Amino acid sequence: MNELKQRVKQGYSRAWVVSKYSTVGLWPSEREICHRFWNRGDRVLDLGCGAGRTTVPLAQEGFKPVAIDLAQPMVAQAARFADRMAIPCPLGVGDATDLPFLENSFSGILFSYNGIELVPKESGKISALTEAWRVLRPGGHLIFTTHAFEAFNKYAISRLKRMGLDLLNRALGRAPADAEFGEIIPDPERTVEVYYMQINSPRKYRKWLRRLGFELVYYNSRSRIDADKRSSRLADFDGDFKFYVARKPD
Repeated sequence: MNELKQRVKQGYSRAWVVSKYSTVGLWPSEREICHRFWNRGDRVLDLGCGAGRTTVPLAQEGFKPVAIDLAQPMVAQAARFADRMAIPCPLGVGDATDLPFLENSFSGILFSYNGIELVPKESGKISALTEAWRVLRPGGHLIFTTHAFEAFNKYAISRLKRMGLDLLNRALGRAPADAEFGEIIPDPERTVEVYYMQINSPRKYRKWLRRLGFELVYYNSRSRIDADKRSSRLADFDGDFKFYVARKPD
């Protein structure tokens, strides 16, 4: 897992990737969901903040963000954005599976742009959710997004082909012993943005949240939120990103 985590870190440390993510602005759906479940003045964690796309606007919206990312160049760019906008915001390098904060530190956590899918292996994702539980105050809300394996979009056929190839390799004994469903691990010699990602079913995330004690109080897709459609499990099959809002009980 450490090798995969290093791949993610190195991939998001490259100058052209940092440049690609050097924009600032919440999605309309992010803005709506944050205001629906958080209160202005709340101390919130911007987990996997990248180059500051969400950090600066969260502060501008009246929240008090603390931001961390695995890749130092991303954090440096986020700091430049915050300085340029004269927004005081604590930023640092940190790992979602081992957060450098005390228990009950935040009223809210945002893990945006499917960042949890970059955490290697299912055990790593469970560790990230466990850490989110630990640092979240009772009554606080974790907001995160993912893709979905069963989504009907332009990538559906390639996902099915990849699943078929994975099953064939397992049957022939060619798959690595630790290979997991939904993993995308490109050759490190290729020039691609992402060197590791794992796309699971939303059902799996819902199961993990329940097991850890979270209450899933809202679930929908980005496009359904933008269209003002109600929360629904039908969002599993929508082609857009999925939003989860998980509450830590009082």
